[in-house]
Amino acid sequence: MKLVHRRFRRLLVPALGALALAILVATPALSQEAAPAPASSVSDTASPAGPAPLPDAAKKLTLLEWFKIGGWAMWPLLGCSIGVVFLVIRNFMILNSSKLLREDLVPQITDLIVKLDIKGVRAVCQSNATLMTRILDSGMERVETAGLDLPAIEKAMEEASTEEVASYLLPINTVNIIAVVSPMLGLLGTVSGMIKAFFNISLGGMGKPEMLASNIGEALITTEAGLIVAIPAMAFYFYFKNDFTKTVALAGKLIGRLVDRLRTEATSQSGAAAPAES
Repeated sequence: MKLVHRRFRRLLVPALGALALAILVATPALSQEAAPAPASSVSDTASPAGPAPLPDAAKKLTLLEWFKIGGWAMWPLLGCSIGVVFLVIRNFMILNSSKLLREDLVPQITDLIVKLDIKGVRAVCQSNATLMTRILDSGMERVETAGLDLPAIEKAMEEASTEEVASYLLPINTVNIIAVVSPMLGLLGTVSGMIKAFFNISLGGMGKPEMLASNIGEALITTEAGLIVAIPAMAFYFYFKNDFTKTVALAGKLIGRLVDRLRTEATSQSGAAAPAES
């Protein structure tokens, strides 16, 4: 099952990245409309003229020109897109299950628990600080102060788990915030462009389409740009959230096994010490 999950992750991440890149690259071309060819007159057909140059409206827009037409709303959307890229890279580096769980430390910690070496367990956890070790260290700290009081140990680890999960969820939820805000910024740019268009109409621009073209272009492009940022961001948000939720569940399972082993060893060693004293 783990092998299937790893293969799925390896296929999903490049697919999401390729989808986001394809949308970003293809959007300026898809957002354009070809200008209609000018009507030819009888005199034009009679003259053997060469092919007429394409008007400016029929030329493809560059990404920079597409950005300029979008108006002021493109700047916050650009900031959102940069933020999404940064957070996605950061989350892939930090939210790695192997780094968060550190299953390679479990045999060493188990050996120390068998010896009831609580200070040794804490030393290992503090020198390898991560999600699982910090939660376990809080429980071992309670063992040093309150003894083998299971409710107190569980309470300490529950408090540490809440704090750790909240800190790791912050950048994940930030991706979700950007995914929600970006379409709203695009819609705000659309409203701004339409207001400008109607204002130009009120000034007598109804018979001059060129006065309305830039405003209508701003209105459409900002909505499009907002969705370009929001769709990949939402996909990455659910991916990170589901993957981190599974990692937290695995961390709880590992810590539960270690605490059970501590209770078993403490009970067995205290039971073996009682006949020796008698």
